[in-house]
Amino acid sequence: MPETPLPSMNPVVVFDGDCTFCRRWIRRYWNIKHDGIAWSPYQSAASQFPAISEDQFREAMHVVEPDGTFRRGAAAFFRLQQLVGLRSWPLWMHDRIAPFRMITDMLYRFTARHRGGADRASALVHGQVAAPSTFQLTRRVFLRCLGLVYLIAFLSAGSQLDGLVGSDGIRPAVERLELIERSMQHVPFNDLPTLLWLDSSDAMLQALWVGGAIAAVLLMAGLLPMGMLALCWFAYLSITNGGDVFFQYQWDVLLLEIGFVSIFFAPFHWRLNAPGIRRPSAAIRLMMLWLLARFMFFSGFVKLQSGDTTWLDLTALEYHYWTQPLPTWTAWYADRFAEWFQKACCFIMFAIELGAPLLVFGPRVLRTIAFVLLVGLQLLIIATGNYGFFNLAAIVLCMLLLDDAQWMMLWPKESRWNLRTGLARIGSRPRRWMNAVIVILLLSLSIPLSWTQLTREPAMEQWQDQFNGYRLVNSYGLFRTMTTTRPEILIESSQNGQDWQPVVFRYKPGPLDRRPEFCFPNMPRLDWQMWFDGLYAQAQLGQRTGSTRRILPDLLNAIAERRVPVLELLETPPDESARYFRWHLDEYRFSDRLHKTQTGDWWVSRRIHTSPILERPQDSGTK
Repeated sequence: MPETPLPSMNPVVVFDGDCTFCRRWIRRYWNIKHDGIAWSPYQSAASQFPAISEDQFREAMHVVEPDGTFRRGAAAFFRLQQLVGLRSWPLWMHDRIAPFRMITDMLYRFTARHRGGADRASALVHGQVAAPSTFQLTRRVFLRCLGLVYLIAFLSAGSQLDGLVGSDGIRPAVERLELIERSMQHVPFNDLPTLLWLDSSDAMLQALWVGGAIAAVLLMAGLLPMGMLALCWFAYLSITNGGDVFFQYQWDVLLLEIGFVSIFFAPFHWRLNAPGIRRPSAAIRLMMLWLLARFMFFSGFVKLQSGDTTWLDLTALEYHYWTQPLPTWTAWYADRFAEWFQKACCFIMFAIELGAPLLVFGPRVLRTIAFVLLVGLQLLIIATGNYGFFNLAAIVLCMLLLDDAQWMMLWPKESRWNLRTGLARIGSRPRRWMNAVIVILLLSLSIPLSWTQLTREPAMEQWQDQFNGYRLVNSYGLFRTMTTTRPEILIESSQNGQDWQPVVFRYKPGPLDRRPEFCFPNMPRLDWQMWFDGLYAQAQLGQRTGSTRRILPDLLNAIAERRVPVLELLETPPDESARYFRWHLDEYRFSDRLHKTQTGDWWVSRRIHTSPILERPQDSGTK
């Protein structure tokens, strides 16, 4: 229990030394700042302040100023928060706003009369840790891990950009941007912000991902964090907006949304853990938690909102493991679980996605529960599926649920003292104003969007449209409806039109006996997009209309023309002499245990459709 010899020239915080609740909270504030403040139980201090009776000391805490004036009750509590540098606005409101003063005084008196219950409740929701909830070490861990996610994203994209949207890719970015510019008769930078408007060459594509990767490494090293975050965000935004259908996935916009808000969470300093660095903005951190809550809640809500019977009757997992875009070998075993277990897992998933977001704004214990539930769910998804850095980005976002005291528990006791951050100075006035503008902007975009997702009634669409291209706020909800079949596109090539050889993708299901592999944390975007193409082909079979998101025609042309960057995306490209091409649409599903034992096949399939034969023109050569 902190106690300072009296008298003192500093403000004196007087509390009940026999009250466990009082001692617990005084210790927490003492851990924030104990220099320049005197601390004393009234049992020792009462004789120093004869103007205050023992009954008054027993009823409420007091803060006695050096000039002899004092505050008691809620006013003293707010003065203590001001003294330790935590916040000043509650004391200002208590002194000037009568309704606020009346309500807070009443709440203080109620708590003081029920200290035993308050102490039990405090221990339940805040835990036994005496350290306060500060987030300077949390910010260091979060930003370095976000740099790692950015690095994975840039390296994964860099290995595929030439084949996807390069000049010899499936859908060249230069052709798409030129078409958009001609149709609109100007460069629509605000609608589609990307540096590729300046130069959409292969060299610029390489510069974007290489520059982004370098910035990510510097961020991981803690150098120029705010600047590196801004570079990472704009480089990845440029790639995403220039990457056509291959970069229109939820993990891309999630990373961009996290990345944008993180720019204002980072310190404006050349080094992440430099001495004298300002404390993280509480308002910006709340925006991060608001993003986490929206992301997780709507991931569950849209499944119920869709009315899909497989979600409503909890049978969705009976289809998920083998219909997900890029299954893994562990998913084959998970698919063998009993029906009751699959339903139980589905129920638990809904409980976590819909319930855990309610805890993220709570005190330490509730946030810790949310962290365990949400991270546990992401790890289970990683264990049975290939979703690139999607789950990693979600886990990194969850790190903001833990405070400095919890992170320090991961370090050896002898080195924890070096990590202690205390409570740094509040951000400068210009920085606080800038953060306020960012918070207002994000709330003005996210609240109407959330309302639209909840009610399906559009709200403030024109305002949101002005910022859509920057991906500042996005809607989430993967697997709104569960696919119950798996249409798989298989491409074949031939030299003579009679003997056909399969064109095998690296991770997409193809040969029945090939074990589904992990590609985590890489995201093979061609393989993933082919899953969508299979669904489009099944839905549009027999119709002349097609989806603009279908890449199969462009892919077949690129393969027939032997565009080298495209062929490098395949595991088994066609022979150079191949002249004829066709594709099949087969229905795949996991084999059962008996079939796999007898044949070694992980999959069983049946043919749905075979396309007409495409002949490569005689003058078509390698591009």
